[in-house]
Amino acid sequence: MRYSVFSLLLLVLLTGCKVYYPNGKQNYGAIDTLVQNPYFARLNEERLYRATIRFYGKEMTGMFVAKRISQDDHRIVLTSDLGNTLFDITISKDQHLVNYVMQDLDRKIILHTLVRDFRALTQTTYRPDYQNSITNQFLSIYNGKRYFLKIDDQGTLTKIEMASKYKTAFEIQFKPDSLGKLDSFNIKHHGIKLKMDFVNIPF
Repeated sequence: MRYSVFSLLLLVLLTGCKVYYPNGKQNYGAIDTLVQNPYFARLNEERLYRATIRFYGKEMTGMFVAKRISQDDHRIVLTSDLGNTLFDITISKDQHLVNYVMQDLDRKIILHTLVRDFRALTQTTYRPDYQNSITNQFLSIYNGKRYFLKIDDQGTLTKIEMASKYKTAFEIQFKPDSLGKLDSFNIKHHGIKLKMDFVNIPF
């Protein structure tokens, strides 16, 4: 009886700790290549989006601006509909600088989440370690995090999903227009009730 209980417990633990892959597919082979994220890659090009942020039942709207200001840095700014700056952050691959953040958002966990999301959004190239040839999906492992990169049949990046070893943390869905420019995108979290939608505003 004791052996049966132990075996059942071990089975539950092993099943619960199964390594996460999107759609449960694990046909990944080693690869040496680069995946381009072209949407915020052009130097000094400013991209303006209408932002809608939903967080635990509350909704906030405003204007989102992203601009690549140097080879390594992007500047990310979110303002309210009244024109007040909510946050202004300069992000590179390994560090960030908070130029300004409103008091209500000036919390370590909030800033960490924003920086992590927008770093994944604006990183111009990913170097995958593995490729799933069946789903045309790449896996890049960096600083202990796993980034699944989804490419469509035209070779366009359509999704970035960041996960730990056992579960997904958040995903970014891209919707480019017919010319390849980013018409809209959204960031959806799985551990917390946070979703951000962005729609391009031509200017």
